[in-house]
Amino acid sequence: MSISVHISIDMEGVAGVVHTDQASQSGNDYEMMRKAMTLEANAAIEGSIDSGATTVVVNDSHGSMRNLLPYMLDQRAELISGSPKPLGMMQGVENNPNISMCIGYHSRPGEKGILSHTIRGSNVVQNYFINEKPSSEFEINAGIAGYYDVPVGMIAGDTDIVEDAKNLVPNIVGSPVKEAINKFSAKNLSGNDAFKLIKRNAAEAVANRDQFKPIKYNGIVKMGVEFSSDLMADVVSMIPGVTRETRQVISYESKDYIEAWKCMYAAILLAGISY
Repeated sequence: MSISVHISIDMEGVAGVVHTDQASQSGNDYEMMRKAMTLEANAAIEGSIDSGATTVVVNDSHGSMRNLLPYMLDQRAELISGSPKPLGMMQGVENNPNISMCIGYHSRPGEKGILSHTIRGSNVVQNYFINEKPSSEFEINAGIAGYYDVPVGMIAGDTDIVEDAKNLVPNIVGSPVKEAINKFSAKNLSGNDAFKLIKRNAAEAVANRDQFKPIKYNGIVKMGVEFSSDLMADVVSMIPGVTRETRQVISYESKDYIEAWKCMYAAILLAGISY
């Protein structure tokens, strides 16, 4: 029996990452932390294969989405890299794997978690809304996976995003690799302990994959974005079908979750262009 696993890996939730200097290509510590990101991906790959996974696809989900080191990544996995991608952080899930995992994840703006933001930094996105609820990247991405009938069975990141994920998926396997003190400081597991935790929990998630249920949005879904400036909302509100809610908030409604997502994702990418 074939078992396929999808892994979406971000960087801010990787053990040891506490500052933008470590997660930005121009930062002094970036090269070190992209290695740590690759090793956390490897831990999830190894755990998945130990539990019988026959195919593992890893989607680089941070920033430019060109962070994972291809020749350092476990060669038993396939790598999706580069951006933009239609499904963003969840590219690859459209191929209907048995389970998806989210590694290196972080909280939404307004929460304590390390480097909290949604999709783009606060210089572009202040908040992202699903049905008028401020939502994290995990919540958005669980909905994308669910659209393709794929459950998310494991989350790794700081303690705050792990707890948030459990509010949406109560039986998700949580892998807290650091405890947030505030947005720029944390108590981190050692690298080896983080790898062991992720490997063990990835194996558990794959072994129990049938116990997880996809997150489904039935009926009309409304997605919205609060931008950091009026000008960004000015530009994006020119898109047909987009509603201007306030000076900085725009929204889009659809019966199709992916249609709503793609509209908002395109809006965020457009808003981030210098004018």
